[in-house]
Amino acid sequence: MGYTLGNGNGNGTGRNGGDGNGGLPGVLLHKTPLREQIRSILRGWLVYGRMAPGDGLNERELGDQLGSSRTPVREALLLLAVEGLVAVHPHEGYFVAPVTREEGEDLFGLLGHVERRALVRAGLPSEVELDRLEEIDRERRDAGDPVYRMELDREWHDLLLPVERIGEVYRGEIDRLKNRAARYELASLEDEADQEGALEEHAAIVKALRNGQLEKAASLLEEHWLQGAAYARRLPVQEPFRTA
Repeated sequence: MGYTLGNGNGNGTGRNGGDGNGGLPGVLLHKTPLREQIRSILRGWLVYGRMAPGDGLNERELGDQLGSSRTPVREALLLLAVEGLVAVHPHEGYFVAPVTREEGEDLFGLLGHVERRALVRAGLPSEVELDRLEEIDRERRDAGDPVYRMELDREWHDLLLPVERIGEVYRGEIDRLKNRAARYELASLEDEADQEGALEEHAAIVKALRNGQLEKAASLLEEHWLQGAAYARRLPVQEPFRTA
C-alpha cells in the first residue's frame, strides 16, 4: 500500500509536474521512502526558485503543503543540508542555503575536472549519439524557458557520459555536484549571451569527438565548465546571511 503526497490539485502541466502556481500533483509512493519523495519535491522548489536564499523552512508548514507529518519533512531537510541546499542553524531552524560566488566557482570547477576524467573513461560516442547531441542543442537553442534549457543540458551531458560507460562512482559524484550547482546553472541559462556561448562550446566538443580527438574533447569539456565558473564570479554579491 502506498502513500499519497499532496492533495492532487496540480494539473501536471508544468515540465516538473506542477501546475505553475506551486500546486502539486498527487504523488503515489510505493517502495520509495516518504522522506526521499519529499526531498525530491523540496529540491525542485529550491532549485527552481520557489524559495529564495535565506528563506526560513518551517517543518509544520511544509508538512501541511505536502500532506505529510513533520518527521519525514525534517528528515528530508537534513538530507538536503548534506547536499548543500539547506542550512541548519541550531535553535533557529532550517533556511535555504545562500548562493555565493565562491561556491558557484568551486562547483563548476569540480564538475569540469570530474567530467573530463569521465569522458576519457567513456570513450568516443557512436555517430548516432553524436547526431543526438547536436539535435538536443538545436532544441535548446529554440527553447525560451531556462528550466527547459537546463533539462536539455542535463540530457546532453548524460548522453555524453552514460552510466554504463563511466560507472556508478562517476555518475553518483556528477549527479551530486549538479544537484548542488543547479541554482547557479539556472541563473547562467537565463543569460542569452551565456546560453549562446555554451552552445558553441558544445559544438566544439562534438566536432572533436567526430574527429576522433577524445583528449581534446575532454579538455574542451573541462573548459566548458570553467566558463560556468567565470559566470559565477560575475554573480551579484549576496547580502550577509541572516537567520533572524
